[in-house]
Amino acid sequence: MPVKRLIYYSSDQVSAFTWNAGALTQDAEFENGEEALPEFGKYVAGAPQALYYLLVDIVEEDFHQESIPYVRGGDRRTLLHRKLAQRYRDLSLALTLSMGYESGPRREENILFTSFTNTQQLQPWLTALARQKARVVGVFSPPLLAPALGKRIGFPQKRFLLVSRQQAGMRQIFVDNGQIRFSRLGHIEGEDMAVRAQAVALETSRLQQYLTNMRMLSRDGGALDVIVLSPDNALAEFRAACVNTPLINFNVVGIGDACKRAGLKATPENALAERLFLHILAVSQPSQQFADDDHRRYYNLWRARVASYTTGAAAFTFCALLASLRLLDYYNVREQTSTDQQQERRLNDQYTRLQAQFQKTPTTTENLKALVKNYIALEKQSVSLDKMFVELGKALAVVPQIEVERIDWQIGAEPKRAVAGPGAPPAPPKPATTAVPTEKTEGVPIYEIVELSGRVNAAQASDFRNITLLVNQFVAALRARPGVEVTSTQLPFDLTAEKSIAGDIGAVRETEVPRFTVVFNRRVGS
Repeated sequence: MPVKRLIYYSSDQVSAFTWNAGALTQDAEFENGEEALPEFGKYVAGAPQALYYLLVDIVEEDFHQESIPYVRGGDRRTLLHRKLAQRYRDLSLALTLSMGYESGPRREENILFTSFTNTQQLQPWLTALARQKARVVGVFSPPLLAPALGKRIGFPQKRFLLVSRQQAGMRQIFVDNGQIRFSRLGHIEGEDMAVRAQAVALETSRLQQYLTNMRMLSRDGGALDVIVLSPDNALAEFRAACVNTPLINFNVVGIGDACKRAGLKATPENALAERLFLHILAVSQPSQQFADDDHRRYYNLWRARVASYTTGAAAFTFCALLASLRLLDYYNVREQTSTDQQQERRLNDQYTRLQAQFQKTPTTTENLKALVKNYIALEKQSVSLDKMFVELGKALAVVPQIEVERIDWQIGAEPKRAVAGPGAPPAPPKPATTAVPTEKTEGVPIYEIVELSGRVNAAQASDFRNITLLVNQFVAALRARPGVEVTSTQLPFDLTAEKSIAGDIGAVRETEVPRFTVVFNRRVGS
C-alpha cells in the first residue's frame, strides 16, 4: 500500500503530514508564499510513489444552492457545467453536490454549487505537485469531511452543526440530511479559554438564527444539535459557556476523546482539530472532491496501472489454481492407474497359481475353446417338436373338420418352396435330424420343415368348393401363427383351367374324400 501524505493548506502556512496505520506524523511546515515552493518541491520529490491528499481550510469559499430542472445524462452534465461557468471563473476547483429532489410534478433537483473564490493562491502548489508527477488523490475541504467525522466520534444524527478550532480559525459546518449545506471560517480573539468559550456560544446562536432566516432550518424543527470540539484543558470552561436552550442542544467533546473515538492513535502535540479532519481524510475519503482530471492525472494513471496489475494477478491466480486442480487430477489418475496395475498383476498371479492346480487335459486349450463354442451354437439351434405341435394345434382348432393322417418333420437350411403336382405320391419320410453347425454352415438360418397330409371330414367327395374352402381356412390359420410360413399346398384335384372336372353334378359319390398336403416351415429361434 503506498504511503499517504496529507497536505494541510491554510492562509498562513502549509503543513505536511504522513499517515500510517492510524498514526499522524508531521513532516514539515512551509510558509504560504512562492519562496517556499522549492522546498515543497524537494519534499514531494522525496516520495514520488506516495499518495497526496490536499486539505484546504481557508476563508475564501463559496456555497450556493439552486434548483435545476429534472434532466439526466449528458444534458444534466452540460447544464451543471454552464451553471458553474456562470458563477466561477476557475472551474478546475469547482464542485456540484446533489441535495435531492423536490416533491411535486416538476421534481426539480436541488444542487449545491461550491468552490474557492480565490483559486490563484492554490495553483502554484498544485503546479509543484504536477511538476514532480505526484499522485494527487484530490483537493478536499473540512465541510466535505464533516458528515463522516460526526459518525466517527459517535454522532450519527443526519442534522447537526459542527464547531471546531483549527490553525486557520474557528470552523462552523452545518450538515443536514447527511450532506453539507453551509460552512464558514472565522477568527476568535484572545487566549483566555473562558472568553473563547463565550465567543463559540455566541457565534453558534447567531449562526442558528442565520440558518433559520435563510430557511435552511425550520422554526418548528426542534432544537439544533451542536457538536463543539473543545481543547482537553478547557472542557470545564466550554461546558459552562455552552448552555442548552430550546433552540440549541450543545454536545461538548474533548479533542483527545474525539481522536480516540475516531481511531487516531498518535498525533503531533501542536495540532488542533485539523488532526481529526486529516485522519478522516485518510480513512474515509469522500466520493466528492474539488480537483479536476488534469490535477489528478498521475493518480488516475497509477490507478489504471494498479487495476491492470490486479486483473493480471487475478487471471494468473485463476490459471494457477486451475493448473493445480489439473495437476492434482493427473496425480490422482496416475495413482489410480498404478493401483489398477498392481491389482491386475495380483489377479494374474492368482490366476496362474490356480491354473497350475488344474488337471492336465488330453487336448489343447484352443481345441477346448472351439468345442465349447460349437456346443453353445448347438444348444442355441437344438429343436424339439413341442413348439411346432403348439402352432399346429392352434391352427387345427380353427378348422376342426381337418383330420391329420401323416406328419413329416425335418430340419434344414433351405425350406421347401416347390408345390407338388396333383396326384403326386407323398414324399418319402425323412428322418428328423439336427444340423450341427460347422465353419461353413455357421451363421446360416435353420428351419423346421413340416409336411402335413390329411383329409376333410363331414364333406362329400364331390363337394369341391366346401373342401377347398376348409383347406384354405386351415392354411390361413397356419399363416396367422407367428413365424410360420406356408410354402406349398396340394389339393386332391386340380382347379386350373387346363383340366376339366368330369362327373354328374349333384350326384353323391361313394368314394373316400381325397387327401391334401400342406408344407410349411418355421425358423428355429423365432
